[in-house]
Amino acid sequence: MWPAVIEGNFSPEMAEPLHQDDQKISLVDNSKKRSRKRSKRRELLCPRHPEQRLFSVSAKYHLYVTEVGQLMLRGLSKRRSDELLAAFNRVLPLNGEWLECFWCDHCQNSSWWHVKRHEALDYTLSPVPRELWEQATGVIRVEGNPTVSDFSRRQARATGVTGLRQYNFI
Repeated sequence: MWPAVIEGNFSPEMAEPLHQDDQKISLVDNSKKRSRKRSKRRELLCPRHPEQRLFSVSAKYHLYVTEVGQLMLRGLSKRRSDELLAAFNRVLPLNGEWLECFWCDHCQNSSWWHVKRHEALDYTLSPVPRELWEQATGVIRVEGNPTVSDFSRRQARATGVTGLRQYNFI
């Protein structure tokens, strides 16, 4: 059939008739088509105002665990907690838990929340207890870096005129 088409000897009788079912012939394999759907955004609602949507205003500060007791609070046995911490060199990153700051239009302020992801788009928000800040990555410690001396810490805070007072020769 194809050589006849190339040579110009094509006649309608040579073509196979289309069936009633064949409305459209596709030369592209549809199973390998790229999805054009956009991924769904997180739909987080304010715990104080359930009708109001929250907007993220910070990065995610992921949590980690360094003690057996912290894992036991999450429902693991003492033996299993100890095995997990030993396998991860005493620092276990928690998947699906982090601290994040959100803006609520109704409250007109931002607040920090402990976010737990249960499924793809299922989250729970709870207020952040003080102990969780010590388990977050990338957070500046309240008491400061323990390896820095008091003199260095004082000098770093001394800015402006009070910081320049000791340098009379400038």
